[in-house]
Amino acid sequence: MIMNHIKANGLRLLAFAGLLLASVSIFAAGVIDTVSIDDSRNPATIRVEFNVPMQYVTHAPERRGDELLIELRALSNGLFSLETFSNELQTVVAERDTLVPLIEARYDPLDTERGTLTLRFSREVSYKLYPGSDRRHLRLEVVTNENIVNKPAVLQPESSRRSQSKSSPEANYTEHYVINLESSLRDIAVPSAGALPLNRNLTLYTTKFPIDGRVWSRLRAGFFETRAQARAALKKVKSRYPGAWVDYASASEITAALKQAGGEAVVRKLRVPGITPTLPKTPDEKIAELMEQARQSMAKNDINHAIQLYTKILRYPDNPYRQDALEFLGVARERKGQLAHAVREYKRYLALYPDGEDADRIAQRLAGITTAKQASREPTGRKRRSSRKPEWDIYGGVSQFYRRDESTTDAAGDVVTQSSLSTDLDITARKRGERYDIQSRFTGSYLYDFLSDGPGDSSSISSLYADINHKSSGLSARLGRQSRNTGGVLGRFDGLLAGYQLNDRILVNVVAGFPVLSTRDQLKTERYLYGISADLGTFANAWDFNVFLIEQQNDGVLDRRAVGGEARYFDPRLSLLSFVDYDISYSSLNTLILLGTWTLPDRTTINASIDYRNSPILTTSNALQGQTVPDMNALQDIFTDDEIRDLAEDRTADSTSITLGAAHPLTDKYQISGDITLSKLSDTRASGGVDEIPGTDYEFFYNLQFIGSNLLMPGDVSVAGLRYSDTTSSHIASLSLNSRFPFRKVWRVNPRMRVDYRDNTSNNSTQWIAAPSMRIDYRWRKRYRFETEFGGEWSTQDLPNDTQDTSSFFFNLGYRADF
Repeated sequence: MIMNHIKANGLRLLAFAGLLLASVSIFAAGVIDTVSIDDSRNPATIRVEFNVPMQYVTHAPERRGDELLIELRALSNGLFSLETFSNELQTVVAERDTLVPLIEARYDPLDTERGTLTLRFSREVSYKLYPGSDRRHLRLEVVTNENIVNKPAVLQPESSRRSQSKSSPEANYTEHYVINLESSLRDIAVPSAGALPLNRNLTLYTTKFPIDGRVWSRLRAGFFETRAQARAALKKVKSRYPGAWVDYASASEITAALKQAGGEAVVRKLRVPGITPTLPKTPDEKIAELMEQARQSMAKNDINHAIQLYTKILRYPDNPYRQDALEFLGVARERKGQLAHAVREYKRYLALYPDGEDADRIAQRLAGITTAKQASREPTGRKRRSSRKPEWDIYGGVSQFYRRDESTTDAAGDVVTQSSLSTDLDITARKRGERYDIQSRFTGSYLYDFLSDGPGDSSSISSLYADINHKSSGLSARLGRQSRNTGGVLGRFDGLLAGYQLNDRILVNVVAGFPVLSTRDQLKTERYLYGISADLGTFANAWDFNVFLIEQQNDGVLDRRAVGGEARYFDPRLSLLSFVDYDISYSSLNTLILLGTWTLPDRTTINASIDYRNSPILTTSNALQGQTVPDMNALQDIFTDDEIRDLAEDRTADSTSITLGAAHPLTDKYQISGDITLSKLSDTRASGGVDEIPGTDYEFFYNLQFIGSNLLMPGDVSVAGLRYSDTTSSHIASLSLNSRFPFRKVWRVNPRMRVDYRDNTSNNSTQWIAAPSMRIDYRWRKRYRFETEFGGEWSTQDLPNDTQDTSSFFFNLGYRADF
């Protein structure tokens, strides 16, 4: 009884918190959840989170460009993913005022499972793509600064080093290109210089870097003043290291590399900003007193005296306070407004002490100054923005698009099937502090229908939540309308997700709320869910796990009670994912997914997946399908609880899908990919006045794609596809071409063409379909985009005794303004 009382009060609290959702009447569901940027380091990181699990297929261009096209395939075919893929296009804006020139992320669906994610930048950048091991995110490393100092990072005579440091101390700080020969989650042996066809003066070294809880090792060769030099050397090692690529090394990486190659004696001769002692050795106690005097001077805002003391401390040799003094000297310079001097001290710090949490803190300070300096570079006469970063970052976009669809048939003539204006709003507010990270987000849309006999006006809410993370305690919470496809949650819900980080390897989550079947729905409380899950890992630098227990109710009837989890193994060459969802109340396996990706030495990627599931996911609510009553209470007036559960099982089919695919980069410009899919859907049984629904035979789908980039002009991408479907009702051969051409950086022209030939076994007819279209967009002043798209579809179907011609035309025109 006590538990029921707590549960009832908790649900009332969630219902009260959800009143805001019911009161707001304005973005339909989308594949992209969030896009976040971390530019505290160079390269910076872009992280794209998905609302549904997505399998990475391939991307182009491979390493560099101002527009990156990523092909994806969904791993879910439930109700949530069908709603997600129903949108024609989704655009998400990342936070502004970062060092990453990302303009937007766009997802363009090709069908109910496949689509392309496009990341567009305001200038050409170098990047490295890392698909997430959980298939729910992508990580992109982007070089944010490629201003190379034209002086090699090699040893110099001591006299030359002294003379150059006197004339220009900052000129000694260098950043250079390198060749990344190999990446691995295991330690990599460094070959001898003579083992590679490279200049013997180059440095071979390994470096460590963390990604998603794993520590990677990189084998690298450097250093090069220009990208052209690095690319020329890259060609010489491609036969031995097919996956090698050109990257960018910071001064701190160069320092660590040369130290690794030659020891402390080399580091003391490096052309990086050093600290030359000029005072005699003195007791540490005296230096400690100077540190305390400097601290007091900072507290009294006597910055000049503090700068003198910290500078003096650095002139003493071999004392334990040099590292702290160098950091505080940079802080004092920054408070004084001497930003160029502060940058110099922070760079010296990172060059001499590149590892640890202190280095992360200094890198963030340096990035903050750089961002402020770039933001203040405005033409004379304009008001300069403050170098101080605002407490809240607010960003997003608003768009309006008019859509018109017309169709013509022999029987009905011309018919306008859609004439509507869609207004979309996407807004995010974020605050990053020393103790808390806070974020709130809203995405919603309102569609105005101009047709008198149309479906009418509609509004939808995809996301409306507040998220808070307390850094020191490991507590986090998100309240509102949100999406989740792990921990047993089947998609979107209104409610609370809370987490507690027990340690580096264990995160415990609890969830409670009300499932959302459609983004057009307001808060509905007759169905609710609650559950607990744990994320475990990473173990052995390769394994992650998730386990969950969840229960869902509908009008007091047990809807679903399931256990399950995930096991993920990730290695640069081989990654595996398994997912199980088992309903213990029905003793039924709801979902079993096995997925593997294998990367061969020649960069060929092989993907394989086995997907078995109930379709739809088995819940007691499935019993409502085909019934005339609206809810579970009314159904209980007709059937007993046991009969309702039987009906639910009768309405649920078994779906099996097996896919085998591969992708291979032929050259730097050309790639080829393809896959074969076998699927089958079982029959459903007739019961409760509902007829059976026949399933399918074994159906086969064949896909082949050629991708080319930088073919006719820099930055263009073209995809030619061939698809053949052998299904129960028809045989379909489809040829498609999709190209994107940039003009003067602000124009994008996207012509598309698809031709289908269908042999319909259901009515012994054949059919030709041609569907051309054109999309043109113009970007004005980086934050405003005007777009138009138009196209049509023409079809001729030859029946046994007749021929039917149909045609349709669509027109889309609108704008988007980002802020």
